Amino acid sequence: MAEARERTFIMVKPDGVQRGLVGKIIKRFEAKGFKLVALKFTWPSEDLLKKHYADLAGRPFFPGLVKYMSSGPVVPMVSYIAFLCEQDDNIVSTPVL
Repeated sequence: MAEARERTFIMVKPDGVQRGLVGKIIKRFEAKGFKLVALKFTWPSEDLLKKHYADLAGRPFFPGLVKYMSSGPVVPMVSYIAFLCEQDDNIVSTPVL
């Protein structure tokens, strides 16, 4: 059996940062078997957010989303969870911890 890693993007939004929930959120993901591989505390620019949410640009809520997400610092993270894979690449649902 081989091990496959699925990367996941997670971002704590400005209200979560303001309310001091970053550590609790990380703890929940780690408890589920996710391994944190990158983390950055940053205040994103509107230009960066417009690129990140480009697939939502045509939606009526887009301007409010960009305004909200640029209203304070955020904590973007990359994590992975490992899965055991059989030789035919079928994923077994049990994560490797």
